[in-house]
Amino acid sequence: MKLLKIVYKFLAGLCILSFILLILQYGVNAKYSFPEPQPFNGKFIYNPYRTIDPGKWRKANYHAHARKFLGQSEKAKRSISFIDSLYRSFGYDIISISDYQVINRFESKNEWYIPVYEHGYQYYKTHHLVLNPKKVCWLDFPFRQTLSNKQFIIDQLHKDAATLITIVHPIYRKAYSSNDLKYLGNYNCMEIANHERQFTTSYDTILSNGHPVFIMADDDCHDLTNIKEVTNSFNEINTDLVRDSILKALSTGRSYGVKLNTRTLKTNEEKRAALLNLPEINAIIFQNDTLTVSLSQTVKTIKFISQHGKEIRRITDQSKGSCHFSKEDTYIRTEIECNDGTLYFLNPLIRYDGVRLSYYAPVFNAFATWAWRSAFFCLLILIFIIRYRKRCITVKK
Repeated sequence: MKLLKIVYKFLAGLCILSFILLILQYGVNAKYSFPEPQPFNGKFIYNPYRTIDPGKWRKANYHAHARKFLGQSEKAKRSISFIDSLYRSFGYDIISISDYQVINRFESKNEWYIPVYEHGYQYYKTHHLVLNPKKVCWLDFPFRQTLSNKQFIIDQLHKDAATLITIVHPIYRKAYSSNDLKYLGNYNCMEIANHERQFTTSYDTILSNGHPVFIMADDDCHDLTNIKEVTNSFNEINTDLVRDSILKALSTGRSYGVKLNTRTLKTNEEKRAALLNLPEINAIIFQNDTLTVSLSQTVKTIKFISQHGKEIRRITDQSKGSCHFSKEDTYIRTEIECNDGTLYFLNPLIRYDGVRLSYYAPVFNAFATWAWRSAFFCLLILIFIIRYRKRCITVKK
């Protein structure tokens, strides 16, 4: 009987907590207005690669875990050293550890070090990589998030303008719908590939709706002993090996993502050999309304992709590919498939006004926010009055 009372109190407390969280997430949380986004437009073409130095490509990974959420500290310490040595053995210039809700400072002695953590701890995987934060943000919503919930979280993470926000694994557990990606704003990058899959459809949705968001590709490694998870997807960043230069390169698109074909690789030695055999990108030039990509060796295909993910040109078995930027094209991005099946994802060239990129901005809706808050406040008052009157009637009897 005593045990039943304890269970009853626990369940009652859980129900009350869930009710409070529901009110906070769906009733009290800020509401936004989302104007209809517009495709990129303008007479000029923004080329993120216009100032690249072929000698400054740096291999980087920003998404790897030394431990799972609330993992054991001793095991985590061993994993951190292993991550560092393992990625160095694959020739990485920048090695980052992005544990959940923890900033890992193991690499802070290096000039290229940027603090990073993975934000988000609910079931639905609405997660972000937060680069260069001053502290960890613990705000999150536990239930399926609305568009306003997701925008509010992004805005809280991006309060510091020096922070760079990346949406990661957007389709895991249906974290971000096409409608979400159409309207969300105030973030910098999207993870286009990780060790499991690629997210090109999500990325084309973002670009087709006029959001100047750039590419990141990372392992999202949880098991360091799994050859399929380590050095599967990585960034090539054209930068000096110092923090500010790296952040600027990522936020302006001076990088590209690589998804290594690991299907036939069985050992780390085979993987190192495969990395050494990959072609280098020698030049990405935009001249006379034509985009030209040159590589150090012949590749299987060079694809040029525009609005809504439409392939507008394909070149096969060449080391150079060109594509005309027509008046109908709002952006053009390039995908390259190497002879071994490895994929390169280049950042897009996009239309703009020639001065600055135009960023979509959802607007805080004060009227809707306070209308919802007032309605829930009135509902709580009404519940209190009803319960008080019932108690009074019971006492009189």
